[in-house]
Amino acid sequence: MNKKTPVSILQEMMVKQGTSPNYELIHNGGGSHQNIFTYQVTCGGFSASGTGRCKKDAKHEAATAMLETIAKHSALPQLPATPCESPVRTPLPMTLPVAPKSPANVPFRNTIGELQELCSTNNLDDPQYKEISDVGPPHARIFTVQCLVSTFVEEGIAKTKKQAKHEAARKMLERISDIVPDDPNAIDSTDDENQKREQMASKIAIARYPFLSMVHSETGKSKINWGLKVVNFHQRLKNYFEDDKRNNVLEKLDALSDLAKQCQNDMSKDNFLKLKQEFESIQLNTAPDIHEIGYGDTETQAEVSALEKIIQTMKFFLQ
Repeated sequence: MNKKTPVSILQEMMVKQGTSPNYELIHNGGGSHQNIFTYQVTCGGFSASGTGRCKKDAKHEAATAMLETIAKHSALPQLPATPCESPVRTPLPMTLPVAPKSPANVPFRNTIGELQELCSTNNLDDPQYKEISDVGPPHARIFTVQCLVSTFVEEGIAKTKKQAKHEAARKMLERISDIVPDDPNAIDSTDDENQKREQMASKIAIARYPFLSMVHSETGKSKINWGLKVVNFHQRLKNYFEDDKRNNVLEKLDALSDLAKQCQNDMSKDNFLKLKQEFESIQLNTAPDIHEIGYGDTETQAEVSALEKIIQTMKFFLQ
């Protein structure tokens, strides 16, 4: 059987004495990002107050403080800290989750909106929220909300569902912000000349074949589709092109492939291990990225090897 709340206990106690407690809302902090309410209760010549995130919590706190005051002056046993929990469909955990306290004077941050925007920008699935726990006594409920983005899961705990949802979104933001790069187009190179050459080649390629790239500088959006699964990589590039453009690209790739093979045939190869070889990395800014590494005895051999691998990979994705 449920034990009575502090408000009902105080009410019955005062009714037996021919009076009733008088509650007064002395601070109304509603409408701001930090809802703080304070109730003052007077009865039997005593006065006490209580504060909470909602009016109901504040009223219960005030009644609890009044009962403790009456017990102290009347030499009665102290009131337990909280009444017995209400029965629920599932058993309560041995220890209740603790809601983190929000620091004072911290401006409100719409983490739910920020997370939604981050997912939209990076082609991730929309965040999914699910209430997984609601425990505690009626005047001090603790809510746990789960946030799911792709395969990532975070939980938020708070005294209200809305705060728990914001807390879960905040944790998810911190987690995936480290994964999504701030500048996905940045080139990491210590050789200034090579960097300038690569940047110029990229600009020429994008200007000549704009449909090959998902990067649009005017939108400022990331070219990377973080919501794309590896199992669908081979379909993404193929489905992006119209049939005539895709066939045209395949014809040019076949020609490049033949040229690369001829270049390889003109190079001498040794069938024994060497202590040092040249490696060359080539990356195409497609969606998804195509990245291949070639190696050879010289830098030219390594570059041709990487180019041939790039061509074969593109043909595989487009066919």
